Amino acid sequence: MKKIRLELVYLRAIICAIIIVTHLLTQITLKHENMEGGSLVLQFYIRNIVIFGTPCFIILSQLLTTLNYQKVTYRYLTTRVKYILIPYILMGLFYSYSESLLTDTSFQKQFIENVLLGQWYGYFIVVIMQFFILSYIIFKINYNLFNSKILLLLSFILQQSFLYYFTNNTTFHDTVLHYYPLSENTIIFGWIFYFFLGAYMGYNYERVLNFLERYLVIMIVLAVATYFVFIALANGDYWNVTSFSYSLTPYNSCLLYTS
Repeated sequence: MKKIRLELVYLRAIICAIIIVTHLLTQITLKHENMEGGSLVLQFYIRNIVIFGTPCFIILSQLLTTLNYQKVTYRYLTTRVKYILIPYILMGLFYSYSESLLTDTSFQKQFIENVLLGQWYGYFIVVIMQFFILSYIIFKINYNLFNSKILLLLSFILQQSFLYYFTNNTTFHDTVLHYYPLSENTIIFGWIFYFFLGAYMGYNYERVLNFLERYLVIMIVLAVATYFVFIALANGDYWNVTSFSYSLTPYNSCLLYTS
């Protein structure tokens, strides 16, 4: 029988609230198209402080999986289709309908672009569903792979390398989008480290708690420090705020620990 861990229930609720706040701030920014100068820079930094919602949701989802299971059956996937994918589609139907009215475009066009291709705020569900499949495959191979420090390191290198070249190399960026049919934010290589970090934390949950009891202050200092590193690496595009960024990976990871 799975043990209910209230701290994770509360954490999931907080992360969901953070995701909502992130999108509210985005809408506020978009409604002030003439924002410039200090106001634009300030909103950029505030939005990036709370941008950790999606990465932390990915980490927490996999943490809960490896914490609660040592083996899975096909029901693991069907349950997630029932309780995550179907609600995603239903909410997408309402969203697509409202967008078709607002933009005077066809419902079919909105549904394909938003729900199927992931070009809306619910894109992270598309990412998580891909990771559920990956998790199922790894469980079938060997559960102990979730405890691999080598895989954790390789996933970090893969994610950072992918995001760096995707952001800074036009040829690489265009080639990826040419062959990848969905929204660029749903490419799992840009989130893969968060998946394995969550898996490792779930596998070693008690050790993680003991670590935080001893070094919480250090982790908080690291979170603040990594945010200032992000500020130092900012390229001056104060309109573009996304967690799909190599410069935010250390900050997002530390935030989950300090939460």
